[in-house]
Amino acid sequence: MALFTHQDAQLGELEGTGYLFQSKDSFPPSLQGVFFGPNENAEAMESLVDKDPVAFKGIMYKKNRAGQIKGTQVEMTVDVKQFREVSMGARALLEVVEEEAS
Repeated sequence: MALFTHQDAQLGELEGTGYLFQSKDSFPPSLQGVFFGPNENAEAMESLVDKDPVAFKGIMYKKNRAGQIKGTQVEMTVDVKQFREVSMGARALLEVVEEEAS
């Protein structure tokens, strides 16, 4: 199984690395992601958990029917679902907010 490559990303005003990806574990498939920031941003990242959605700028990976993975630069609104300090720094798990049609 291919792993996605971390790319430069921005979560709100915070700089770091991360990506979004399509999770087919749910129906319909959802867009989820991960964001890593330096330890000095840990408190700011943790404050985003279960708060208002925030902008994510970075790469989104999608797999086509042939199994090829394509990365596209995106800007999307995400919810920060979980936070944890890990060996790479501070990690936030993301879920893309569904935009409802008006």
